[in-house]
Amino acid sequence: SSLLPPRARSTAPMISAICSLLLPASQSFVAVPRPDVLSAHSPRAVAAPRMLFGGGGASKEGGGGGGGMGNMMETIKKAQEVGVKVKALQEELVNTEIEATAADGGVTVVISGAQVPMDVKVSEDLCSKGAEAVSDAISLAMREAHKNSMEYSKQKLGALYAEIGLPMPPEGGPGM
Repeated sequence: SSLLPPRARSTAPMISAICSLLLPASQSFVAVPRPDVLSAHSPRAVAAPRMLFGGGGASKEGGGGGGGMGNMMETIKKAQEVGVKVKALQEELVNTEIEATAADGGVTVVISGAQVPMDVKVSEDLCSKGAEAVSDAISLAMREAHKNSMEYSKQKLGALYAEIGLPMPPEGGPGM
């Protein structure tokens, strides 16, 4: 604990104590109106208790409570499965080569599915046409390879989203 900054050392025992008190009892929290909050005009009927962490007594699924922990575990398991699939897709994109040519085959550009340039080949014929022709052809081939790579990765990502049951994010991405 001496490695923690002074502020963290002073709050760590308090957080630990709160967690140890709240976590075991989290399935038994009940919301009930406080009598001192009721106004003179409100009825004195007591509302039915509601469980804060799921359920209100016997579970309809026959499991007997649990406060939704089964659903949380399913969600965590699904998130782990999605993580494995995302990692596999990233690996596939890194190892996929996408090729584009320009200047009647005078330039060939290869980039990965993750948009990383991998190779550029320029023919002798194109080199004999001068630096500007080579530069223009390489730029054109790079743009085409990048566009094709983006389309490929978008298609693969769309298939992954469909497989896990999520809608595809908007074109601009989140927050744009």
